[in-house]
Amino acid sequence: MGADLMGVLSDVSPFFTPRSIAVIGASDDPTKIGGRPIRNLLLGGYEGRILPINPRYQRVQGLEAFAAIGDVGEPVDLAIVSLPALAVPDAIAACAASGVKAAIVFSAGFSEASAEGEEAQRRIEASARSSGLRLLGPNCMGTINTRAGVLATFTSGIVEAAPEPGRISLASQSGAFGSHCLALMRERGLALNLWATTGNQCDVEVSDFLAYMAADPDTDVVIGSIESVRDAGRLIEAFDIAQRNKKPMIVMKVGTSDAGAAAMASHTASLAGSDAVFDAVARRYGVYRATSIDELMDVAYACSRGRLPDNDRLGIVTVSGGVGVLMADAAAELDVALPELPDATQDDLRTLVPFAGTRNPVDVTAQILNDPDLIEPMLTLLLEEGNYASVIIFLSHLGLNPQIIAKLMPGLKRVSARFPDRYLSVSLLAHGDVRAELEAGGYIVFEDPNRAVRAASALARFGASFGKAQRAVLPLPAPAPARRGESYTETEGKQMLAAAGIPVTNEEIVVSAEAAALAAARIGFPVVLKIVSPDIAHKSDVGGVMLNLADDAAVRDGYTAIIERVSSALPNARIDGVLVAAMIPRGLETVLGVVKDPIFGPVVMFGLGGIFVEVLRDVVFRPAPFGVEEAREMIAQVRGRAMFEGVRGAPPADVDALADALSKLSLFAAANVDTIASVDINPFLVLPSGEGAIAVDAFIETVAAQAAPQEGGRP
Repeated sequence: MGADLMGVLSDVSPFFTPRSIAVIGASDDPTKIGGRPIRNLLLGGYEGRILPINPRYQRVQGLEAFAAIGDVGEPVDLAIVSLPALAVPDAIAACAASGVKAAIVFSAGFSEASAEGEEAQRRIEASARSSGLRLLGPNCMGTINTRAGVLATFTSGIVEAAPEPGRISLASQSGAFGSHCLALMRERGLALNLWATTGNQCDVEVSDFLAYMAADPDTDVVIGSIESVRDAGRLIEAFDIAQRNKKPMIVMKVGTSDAGAAAMASHTASLAGSDAVFDAVARRYGVYRATSIDELMDVAYACSRGRLPDNDRLGIVTVSGGVGVLMADAAAELDVALPELPDATQDDLRTLVPFAGTRNPVDVTAQILNDPDLIEPMLTLLLEEGNYASVIIFLSHLGLNPQIIAKLMPGLKRVSARFPDRYLSVSLLAHGDVRAELEAGGYIVFEDPNRAVRAASALARFGASFGKAQRAVLPLPAPAPARRGESYTETEGKQMLAAAGIPVTNEEIVVSAEAAALAAARIGFPVVLKIVSPDIAHKSDVGGVMLNLADDAAVRDGYTAIIERVSSALPNARIDGVLVAAMIPRGLETVLGVVKDPIFGPVVMFGLGGIFVEVLRDVVFRPAPFGVEEAREMIAQVRGRAMFEGVRGAPPADVDALADALSKLSLFAAANVDTIASVDINPFLVLPSGEGAIAVDAFIETVAAQAAPQEGGRP
């Protein structure tokens, strides 16, 4: 294990591997919050010292009690504080003075409750920082390490027995959510390794635990529930450790509004809500974002079986043609590939089942009931000749029929044993013993076929992410000569972008109709005229753009018309002149942009452009900087990506030039993180393959003059 991972492990290890645990506010009643952690530690078989702290008792739940933490007389690794909020600051100060390594504060009534509570939280945070004490909470439910018997929590989700030790770990900011998932995992048969809730996060955050779990050798799958992100670098470190260690991380991030979007004038800013940026960061590091608790548990369950597909090719076998269509629709929605079987393989399948649908999904009809022995040769054909990394078998309610499932089971087991590297899933209704037998035989079992498809999609994404080469450190260009609080015209913005290697149109600024005609002659007809003003972001809205002017007369008349329209619409706007630019006759309109997220720093946007970008919202984001390969991934993720291949006789677009421009824009954004607030290049025309791409219009906004430099998450 590398030194960086050892640092992560040691940072919060006292919460999971303490040699002694003090419970301040301990209760002899195991049903009370101060009594539950003692009861749970005893239930879990914790072998370290349990030290109840309460001046009213000599013994608590059969254990020797102490009046104060200072009376223990031995080192304490972890203290659990279960006291009224007003008493907590003194208790934390006493822990700090006694050299306690870490403390969990169950108590509520702090920053989440009142101004007085917020002040009390600042006091306990100051005590912790001054002494090096790591502090969890306040207003949290604590931690669990099933292997060590550390059940340092008051959750009512632990009833008659300690959680079964397993290899799934969970960290949640919300205690109630974490407790719910703890109970749900037990009900679903998902065995737990580590568990933590962070509450108000005055010191230790969810990100710290996610990083620890991603580095922990006894954890195979990490689940996270995140409500807010204060430190992007810490969260990205956790994501990065999981990706490097090839451990699936599944998160839920609540708060899907655009409240985090900056109030700026660009298209990019209006589309880049905090939720979209979080999605982009998670996708970069291969973290799967679940949208429901069911999905969170489904994906964790599928990952826990240890088989990750090495490609996204999915094969479906079904006893129902209608359900096969349903699953195919789900796969299409998730961008999961359902390649057809080779013709020869389809012929072989029809030899086995003459009336089967053999393309993919493969509909075996009810014939499988008459001849259950067919299941093995059919699945073998799919896996050998279809090159599917994942296969889902829909068997309807056959798991409730003991006679039929008993005949199918041997063939299913032999297939799983023969293809141990493939992800195999069965969707059926089944009794518990049948489900357990299928799982023991290497299958993931779902009742709902669409949930089976979604889980297969998630695992394919993990497989693709873990198979990528590590990102290289990208050299950044010199910062642009941009100043805080300045507004830049289109021409000035394009000059900055051109210096960064982004192609822009050939153009000149003029201040008379005659000069416009001369400039057009030098550039070459046809041309475009556009108003140049630091006060106008969207020129077409005020009549400040004229296209496809083919001769001197049209250019002179156009110049006069633009000046009159803009002066009438915005009489107080500053006008620096009119831009004369080459008219680009053909190309696919896209939009490129940058927005500076308040948490994650500069983020690049890409999508199909033009005036409909905000209506279609077919855009993707990536944190800056990134290379050309990641730019290609962005292009492949827009829903309208087929446009780049050429439609209705149009030639394919120059995707190479587009990817290069996106990468260079990301380097520009990262190099200018302290000054550039947003960039909007709309349209960015992508020419036919081999002919390049070009920025037709650009708008750059700088951060406010008084704003302090901000660091985003590390790339």
